[in-house]
Amino acid sequence: MAIQQRAERTRREILSAAARVFDGMGYERASLARIAGEARVTTGALVFHFATKADLATEVRVRARAVTRITVESACLSTEGVGGTAIDKLVIATHALIRLFETDPTARAGERLSRELQLPGPGLSRDCPWRREVARLARFAAAEDALRPGVDATAVAALIGYVITGVELEMRAPGTPADETWPAEEPRGPLPSAESGALHGPAEQRLARIWELILPGLVHPTTRNCGPRPRPRHHGTAAPDADTTAPRP
Repeated sequence: MAIQQRAERTRREILSAAARVFDGMGYERASLARIAGEARVTTGALVFHFATKADLATEVRVRARAVTRITVESACLSTEGVGGTAIDKLVIATHALIRLFETDPTARAGERLSRELQLPGPGLSRDCPWRREVARLARFAAAEDALRPGVDATAVAALIGYVITGVELEMRAPGTPADETWPAEEPRGPLPSAESGALHGPAEQRLARIWELILPGLVHPTTRNCGPRPRPRHHGTAAPDADTTAPRP
């Protein structure tokens, strides 16, 4: 039993190290030796658990998909019983995703690997959980007559997908001042320390500003101001464990 527990702990440490390396370096530049060093295990021990880099990348992507799915579903559930509409859930879910990407290297690694590895790995479909949820909520918003006439739910889902990917990529931009506000405007709240690096820049402020810009063009005027709206936070809570499960909203 103790041997099995040690093996499982080593496997988790390897996966966490692989996520950090894939997140920081990408798939091509990552090596098994680099991942083993990050995990503080021998290359032989790593290969015992994962024979190839592709196997590691696949498992990291599986874990990333699980944690992003749980994050968006939990965010949607948080609006139940308080009058949350599909639009409210879209806004809240996207903020939850950005907080996750700011704090969880596995989630970020999954996004990067999905871009760099065009074909899905074994057991992976092309269907991204958070994009699927965004598309579902956009369809619900259309069914609730919450969208402006002529606004297509498919286009809304695509737009939000581009926004999330863009904000996530902006976190990675080298040399981006951590205290930069974007677009140019007066800061709306306390900003992170300049020593925190670009990854911890005001991503949620940027997302909130984008929502302020696009909502008037998407949402029917009669529903624009209903329901809860999240306030940007700069220190997100820990991401849920990828091995847990959450009910569908």
